[in-house]
Amino acid sequence: MAEFAYLDESLDINQTGMYHMSIQVSLNGLSFCILNTVDNKYVALKHYPYVQEDKTTLAELIGEVVARDEFLGRDFKSLAVMPVGFRSTMVPSPLFRENDKELFFSFNHPLEEGETVMSARAKAIDAYALFAMAPGMPEAIKNSFPRARVLHQTIPFLEGIVRYLWIKGKEPAMFLNVHDDFFDLAVFRGQTPLLINAFRYRQVNDMIYFILYTMKTLEMDPATSPVILQGKINTTSGLINSLKRYVKKISFARRDPSFTYSYTFNMVSEHTFVNLFNVYPCV
Repeated sequence: MAEFAYLDESLDINQTGMYHMSIQVSLNGLSFCILNTVDNKYVALKHYPYVQEDKTTLAELIGEVVARDEFLGRDFKSLAVMPVGFRSTMVPSPLFRENDKELFFSFNHPLEEGETVMSARAKAIDAYALFAMAPGMPEAIKNSFPRARVLHQTIPFLEGIVRYLWIKGKEPAMFLNVHDDFFDLAVFRGQTPLLINAFRYRQVNDMIYFILYTMKTLEMDPATSPVILQGKINTTSGLINSLKRYVKKISFARRDPSFTYSYTFNMVSEHTFVNLFNVYPCV
């Protein structure tokens, strides 16, 4: 994704004390949005791809972006950083113990040398998301954003689902949050999660297989079960064209209507950054 900056004319760099900033950190770039908490309006959306050059670690690449941008070093009313990564696991709140987070995480994923296991509460389902951060990343985030809350991408993903169900009803539905080489998948019946998982993919057929296999396992009817997509996916992509052969109720996630959004954001597909906009209700 190329670098871009969509800024509302009401954005005032000298008023960041009234603003909230949500930052998404992935292996391919850093994105952030800014919310005016007085007007409940999102007034900035920016994305920076990394410039590799001689930077060898993700922490160094993030530091270079922070140094370039005029907003990232400012003080905000509140701030959240959302690392994007495939490896995570959910633990119900009654079972969770902070001292055992490495043990819980290792049930599903190997912990690599130098990694740090982080925890963040997913209020939407009363559980904790456990996720691994690369060596140096916790320190890099703390140095650049000392007051930031750190949460995994599954937390706003689930928060958005629960809010969607509250608006739309209680029919069973499948939700996908698509990234560069993996996607988060969740199935809810009413307010109850039936499945929360993530799957790696290399091509469209991989994604189709996991979607249809999940539907079969949970006895969902592809003709009537809604599938709602968000993230890095084009509405005319090969995935959509192929998926329509099997699944009949496909739609794309919409931004939370309880907020307003700068007209400048119309330059980017609405579903692409839904998860970033959903961070604020989780803070």
